[in-house]
Amino acid sequence: MKNNRVFVTGLGVVTSLGLEWKIFWHALLTGQSGIRRWDLENCENFPVKYASPVDWEAFVARFADEGIFDEPMERRTAFGAAAAREAIRDAGLEPKAGALKKAAVIMGSGVPERDPADMLLALGGTDAVTQMIEQRKKRNPRLRQNNDALSDVVGRQNGCYGPSFNVSMACAGAAQAIGMGLRMIRRGEVDLVIAGGADSVLNMPTLTGLMLLGAPSLADNDSLGVSKPFDRLRNGFVAAEGAGVVVLESEASALARGKRPYAELVGFGCSTDAYRVTAPHPEGRGAIASMRRALDDAGIAPGKVGCINAHGTSTPLNDAIETAAIKEVFAEHNHYRKLAVTANKSQFGHLIAASGGPEFIATALTVFDGFIPGTLNLTHPDPACDLDYMAEGTRARSVDYALSNSFGFGGFNASLIVKRHEN
Repeated sequence: MKNNRVFVTGLGVVTSLGLEWKIFWHALLTGQSGIRRWDLENCENFPVKYASPVDWEAFVARFADEGIFDEPMERRTAFGAAAAREAIRDAGLEPKAGALKKAAVIMGSGVPERDPADMLLALGGTDAVTQMIEQRKKRNPRLRQNNDALSDVVGRQNGCYGPSFNVSMACAGAAQAIGMGLRMIRRGEVDLVIAGGADSVLNMPTLTGLMLLGAPSLADNDSLGVSKPFDRLRNGFVAAEGAGVVVLESEASALARGKRPYAELVGFGCSTDAYRVTAPHPEGRGAIASMRRALDDAGIAPGKVGCINAHGTSTPLNDAIETAAIKEVFAEHNHYRKLAVTANKSQFGHLIAASGGPEFIATALTVFDGFIPGTLNLTHPDPACDLDYMAEGTRARSVDYALSNSFGFGGFNASLIVKRHEN
């Protein structure tokens, strides 16, 4: 068994805050929000009134010449394909050439997009199902994709012939994919991994399911901000779409190419609450285990961590339980009082399966750039959420180690730790 060091050498982001990582990072640091008033297409009375959508026209214009749209695909796959292409180019690589031929592709993605008409027809019995099948033959083929479409498209469009698989772990999907990439490179299976996730839940079937679970905010007024992680007036997450993809590379490969890393990926931990589908364990059992395993994997004491990019969904249960879990893991010498904790979802919403991608990128940029984005809309402190969430905004702070949390429906948890790279 080898124990290769793993570096983050390429970044690709598609969110409501921007279509490349530099724009995205600037928006985070300057306190911008991609959340806006929104109506579900062809359903103006839908209860969810705020979302964080990608500007589709700008997105298509930006990537029109990249060959991404040469085949039909749904929104989430297009976002992931674009973010992967950005990450590859950012790493100084070219599609279908050199090191990419042996690269692995590991992606996290959620429920495939479905046409609302399918739902309506399916309610009508056998005759309606027959009609549905006939109609689907005529519909856009991008609506007939499977769960594995993202990893398939990224690998095929970029000429990656190494291992490839798609992760389905709800909101922990992208983080789990990145963690699995870390392990593959460490073991010497590959030198390069394209990892991350993409998702789009801004469609009737998916949003309806989330709404029935009581997860998204149904706020009809944004005067106090809709996405409010750790605020006592929080009432649910804001649904979003987009992607976050990174290039992970072995130390030998990065050095051979003369590529300066953004950060070193040093720790990965995962766990399952084994409790309820839509609620974390009340004592934070899974979150605690995930963070502790990441610390053990990194070989560092909790006191070494200077910043946590929290899952911070703006839901009543998650925020309080995540806070309690952080206090438990970082209890020694009350280190939790010294931590800077940020919640990116306050600015670009919840990308569900993809959320760990952009948030991991923000965590890597924190140790690279020496700045930590603040948490928006935290104006009414919750006594149960009493950490330093940086409600005042961005803070300049040199951080040696930073941790990113992603906790998903079903009790899936993933935590990643990055280390500042010194040339």
